[in-house]
Amino acid sequence: MKPDIWKKVEAGEVFGIQENQNDFNYSRLSLDNGQLLLHCLQNQPPPHVAITLPVSEIIKTLNPKSTITFLDMTWEGLTRGRVYIRVSEDITEARQFVGLCTGQPGSSFLNTRLNRVVGKGKRHECVFGGNYNFNDYRVWDSNGGVGRVSFISNSEKSGQFCISTNSEYGYLDADIGQVESGLEVLKAAVQLNDITQVTVVDCGVVVPL
Repeated sequence: MKPDIWKKVEAGEVFGIQENQNDFNYSRLSLDNGQLLLHCLQNQPPPHVAITLPVSEIIKTLNPKSTITFLDMTWEGLTRGRVYIRVSEDITEARQFVGLCTGQPGSSFLNTRLNRVVGKGKRHECVFGGNYNFNDYRVWDSNGGVGRVSFISNSEKSGQFCISTNSEYGYLDADIGQVESGLEVLKAAVQLNDITQVTVVDCGVVVPL
């Protein structure tokens, strides 16, 4: 990245752009500990001094077998932390999960809430969240360990993720990746009396430099 563009990213003046049905959505680029983040698309225009880049071109730089996504969690009026998830499977469900982090399909995880906890305090403890129109699930033994991420979708624009917080077991059909950091945020969320207080206030992907 050229130094002048880097400075504009630091100043919050570089955005991705995507046209949707004669309208435009914009995706902020930012830096976090040396990582370049592409945030979820929103229908909010950038500053007039901003540089815009096609989101589709940015997405092309991602490795489908090693895409790092992020979910920012908040509850009780405070942002509690960021969960980084490495999506390591190049399958339909994984691509849909990444799409719901970027907002490219039109829907996203933005402003969705965690749905429920299964097996709280037990070996098979898992957290569910996302766009959860699909609420039926079945148990399967993944032997994947703590932090495994599963995803299932009933359409191109909605789906439900499950993250294992204390177990060797998973739920749903598609094992798509692993929590890289931020598992402690989910473990704290599990301790709430009502996990539906937890909202995803931001999401997106890490762009390779």
